[in-house]
Amino acid sequence: MSENVLVSGVPGVGASRVCEGARRELDGEYTLLNVGDIMLQEALEHGLASSREELSRLRIRDQRALQRRAAEHIGRESDSGSLLINTHLVVETPLGYVPGMTGEMLAEIDPSALVVVDAATETIRERRERSERGYEHFSESVGFHKQLQNAAAFSYSLQGTMPVYHLDNEDSAGETSAQLAAIAGMLSNLSPES
Repeated sequence: MSENVLVSGVPGVGASRVCEGARRELDGEYTLLNVGDIMLQEALEHGLASSREELSRLRIRDQRALQRRAAEHIGRESDSGSLLINTHLVVETPLGYVPGMTGEMLAEIDPSALVVVDAATETIRERRERSERGYEHFSESVGFHKQLQNAAAFSYSLQGTMPVYHLDNEDSAGETSAQLAAIAGMLSNLSPES
């Protein structure tokens, strides 16, 4: 039986880097998927957006359609094995914050666990300033975004009856990656077919 581990962090916390490191440590046991990349691919195919930054500026209806397609894609991928799924639980848009996934999406992905990657608000601000990724369209409300993410994590946990893990990515992404790999490995070992 495959295990799907949902991993999230606010933009700039380093969740993508943590996921990449964990995937390497898991040595092929898990495939890494990024929901934003899948949504962008779908948006490109349908002429809705040409960059990741444009996704959050789409109409909510279009964002929901892209989320649905991403969930279907992930559902198909999970038939082939265990997944680390990097996503945002809360998305900042020009119209405010919106959920990064719906209940239907959560049901389609069927995660075994949800891992929140976190760091101090000031650390996240500093990482955004140093990054070449382009975080200038995000507001300064990092603390509020983190609060919304934590509330969303527990809400999704209730809907999906899955545990929530918290990983501190303050100092070493390598250390945090090892902790994520340990969680994923533990879930695989608990699986009835392992």
